[in-house]
Amino acid sequence: MNKFTFTVDIVTDSPVGIDTATIRTLLANAVDGIGSIAAVHNTVKAEVLKEQGFKVWRARVAGIKEAPKAKAPKAPKTKPTETVEA
Repeated sequence: MNKFTFTVDIVTDSPVGIDTATIRTLLANAVDGIGSIAAVHNTVKAEVLKEQGFKVWRARVAGIKEAPKAKAPKAPKTKPTETVEA
């Protein structure tokens, strides 16, 4: 027997969330017919990500980073003008 482990992160802005039993059924149906499946076990860990937490997750897991914000150009430094009195 071979054991395969898949880690699936699903991030949604849905306030209802995701029905984990449906996801488990979809995974079981996806491998149906490949061989005899002893069991499909799932462990669900749900956490609420705030905006900063989502950005960190997105950068670490998906490799998506926001482009750094362009800084406003600085005004060139000017030397004080000399006045010559006659």
